[in-house]
Amino acid sequence: MLLVVNDQWAYKHPILFLGFIFVIWKLILLTIACTSPYPGYDTSSSLLFPSGTHDNEYPDTLRTIAVKLTRWDAIYFAQAAHRGALFEQEWAFGWGYTKILDVLSHTFVGILVSNISHALSVLVLYHVTLLLAAGSDLTRSPRVAFISACLHIISPAGIFLSAPYAESSFALMSFCGYYLYALSHQAHYEERAHLRDTVVVLSGLFFGLASTLRSNGLLSGLLFCFDLIICVVDYLQSGGLLHTLRRSIVIVLAGALVGTCFLFPQYLAYREFCVEPEAQYRASWCTNRIPSIYTWVQDRYWNVGLLRYWTVSNAPLFLLAAPMLYIMLLSAQWIWSLDHTSGTVRHTKAKDSRTGMERHWISSSGIALARRLAVPQLVLGVLALTTYHVQVVTRLSSGYPLWYWWLAMKIVGGEPLRSREWRVPTKVVVRWMVLYATIQAGLFAAFLPPA
Repeated sequence: MLLVVNDQWAYKHPILFLGFIFVIWKLILLTIACTSPYPGYDTSSSLLFPSGTHDNEYPDTLRTIAVKLTRWDAIYFAQAAHRGALFEQEWAFGWGYTKILDVLSHTFVGILVSNISHALSVLVLYHVTLLLAAGSDLTRSPRVAFISACLHIISPAGIFLSAPYAESSFALMSFCGYYLYALSHQAHYEERAHLRDTVVVLSGLFFGLASTLRSNGLLSGLLFCFDLIICVVDYLQSGGLLHTLRRSIVIVLAGALVGTCFLFPQYLAYREFCVEPEAQYRASWCTNRIPSIYTWVQDRYWNVGLLRYWTVSNAPLFLLAAPMLYIMLLSAQWIWSLDHTSGTVRHTKAKDSRTGMERHWISSSGIALARRLAVPQLVLGVLALTTYHVQVVTRLSSGYPLWYWWLAMKIVGGEPLRSREWRVPTKVVVRWMVLYATIQAGLFAAFLPPA
């Protein structure tokens, strides 16, 4: 699909063509989901749509779609939205997303929101890529932007970007945050201080909203830690106390927005379980050194912790996650291998075809920005490998743009993925993404792992 598009038509009308690919891909996944074995080994979803409820106002076809897509964690989202987070483990599921479903009232409308969010995130990623490439070769940049957006459409997150899950909304908020963050850097180079300070704070707000949808949104706060360190280093080298002070305050404010949005649901849970009940009825985690319901629930109910997932029985799940981990970690290494002054790969021969390709699609200022964006992605990859339920990285990765850019660059340049002595053709990677997402759609709708 990605590798045979008509250049002249697609690149002249990118938004229209992206919309076409998006609709076709969604129809494919929906068809697979709706034709999977029914009702699956777990019938919990059907209990959310008993006769006589508002959801029965929809035709049987739409009700079937809602049941098929409300699987696994989506059941928790729907229940928490309907009656609030009643049990402790329900606080592990994005508080922000349950509030969205609560306002919308209908699970099916939540499915529409997920699909609309996915569509909008595709467009935002396209424009983030163009912004990153501003000032570089204009003949290659739109191609990389277009292919990156296409890759986000067929992301291994697959059906999770259509179901009432937080992934698509998280991607939208994150990409909006990245766009504003990139805009702040452009304003910085153009010496437009007021615009820079305004949009960097707004980027912190969007990253904060993303953290209410998925906890890994907190990793975006590392961008501001990175900026603060650079700000201090610049002061030590060049001086300028007032400028540094102003810049530092803005960066700290943006980072504080991310932290505040992440901590707010934790505060609500602490008040509900640790303050309002009488002492003898308070939850056991209330006396922890860090009384966080999220970390306690992850430890108690999902056994999340350092190397806890490293068991023989989980080996197949590591194999499932291996391609995505490889792509995320290798793409993070790639951006740091570029020389930001020339856009070329350090320690490579001049004959290497990568040199010309990488110089011409991304600007030198874009390289400096992309290096920052590599930090949250790299930390997520390491945490997924060592601490998380590793298979979830295939859907968590959908909200991080760097690996899309790296893979799109390889596709446009006709190059394989390289790791020392072996190569993986990009066509193989794209086919893996399509195959993984389509198989996943059938398994997900039948309430079968991996989820």
